[in-house]
Amino acid sequence: MTSTPQTTQTTQTAQRMHLLDALRFAAAMAVVLYHFTASPTADRYWGDAPTSEFAALENVVSYGWLAVEAFFIISGFAILWSSQGRTLAQYTGSRTGRLVPAFWACVLVTAVLQAAWSGGRQLTLGETLVNLTLTPDVFGVTSSQVVYWTLLVELKFYLLVALLLLLGPLTRGRVVTLALAWPAVGFVVRGLGYPELAEHFVVRHSPYIGLGMLMFLLYQDVTQRRAGQVPDSQDRRSTAVVLGAAGILLALSVHEVLQAADRAAELQGNPVDGRVAVAVLLVIIVAVWFSMHPRAVVRSRRLAAACTLGGALTYPLYLVHTQFGWAVTEVFSTAGAGVWVTLAAATGASLLVALAIHYGAERVFSTPLRRAVTRALSRSDVATRSDGGTSATQGSSPTPRPDPAPATDPAPVTAPTEETAGVAVERQTARPRALAGAWSRG
Repeated sequence: MTSTPQTTQTTQTAQRMHLLDALRFAAAMAVVLYHFTASPTADRYWGDAPTSEFAALENVVSYGWLAVEAFFIISGFAILWSSQGRTLAQYTGSRTGRLVPAFWACVLVTAVLQAAWSGGRQLTLGETLVNLTLTPDVFGVTSSQVVYWTLLVELKFYLLVALLLLLGPLTRGRVVTLALAWPAVGFVVRGLGYPELAEHFVVRHSPYIGLGMLMFLLYQDVTQRRAGQVPDSQDRRSTAVVLGAAGILLALSVHEVLQAADRAAELQGNPVDGRVAVAVLLVIIVAVWFSMHPRAVVRSRRLAAACTLGGALTYPLYLVHTQFGWAVTEVFSTAGAGVWVTLAAATGASLLVALAIHYGAERVFSTPLRRAVTRALSRSDVATRSDGGTSATQGSSPTPRPDPAPATDPAPVTAPTEETAGVAVERQTARPRALAGAWSRG
């Protein structure tokens, strides 16, 4: 391994990332089940408390909220992975094309639902338009779906990565610094007695994202060593630093999970064991790492296609499931349908709406929007340089990657924030690896 940025061939990544697709879809389904059966809000649509109807699931679904933390871990890995070899214009275009079409479609179809259903969140036209900004919380406006708050967390992360790209290549030093400094600032601010200000630094979720970022660095180390590159002493020290930083973030993550377990127990009105929550977190981390392992491959074409579709549906399913699922729940429960039939109908309806958004919005508009934003920002950058100014992407990779297909770019994992990179690598097996062995330039 060298001490300078380099390009690495990663021919096995496509198969490996199919498992990450499957993991993301499983996390999305865990969130769906949590909101439909364990969330206190669901009580009003079932008539009785969901936990009384689903006693057999109670001990499992009560921990479904941890799937959101899984999304944040995956986001830390996937967004760092997708930013490699991209200029700031390409990165911004990629994020815009991936986030906006599905989100706008979700806001619009939810507005149609709310016009016909009086049981959900009732927004004015002005509030609906504010929701299109992706950040209604910033403006003090009610979000049309419960889960939109996680997008603000993701957007803050994207902004920090963009700021790093402004500084130059995403070297290991810069990534480790961001992964540690971001949660550190939040914890310090909270420790000084400013908990509300600390929330603006995403103090409760930044350790998970940072952990995902460091997992990407370790993934690179493993990939390069399997490719036959022998690490030197500097590389081994670099890996040791990343492992040490990951240990710190793991400790912070455990601390946050224990506190979140207490909040979840109070919210649900059911006991939530902090030790079980920590165990689930560790299982999530192991599952994310396993999904990236070179030997964890999907050899069946049909199964790989199913995993890819599941990954593609994760973001729209996460966005739309609460209001549409609760509407179906109210209709079926009022009609006297059985609880399991109602749960299946609510889940199926959410999946159908997610499919419609994926094929009707994402597949149609993601690529044109991404390319339009990239071109606009690239022209602006060229104009700035021709006027003697400083390039907005100064220090970024001089070899930009081709635009990936709309269904292959990492989506927000909480919505995930994030499509995995499986199909992207099938189309392009060579990726610039600016982070590979680039510690000395951080």
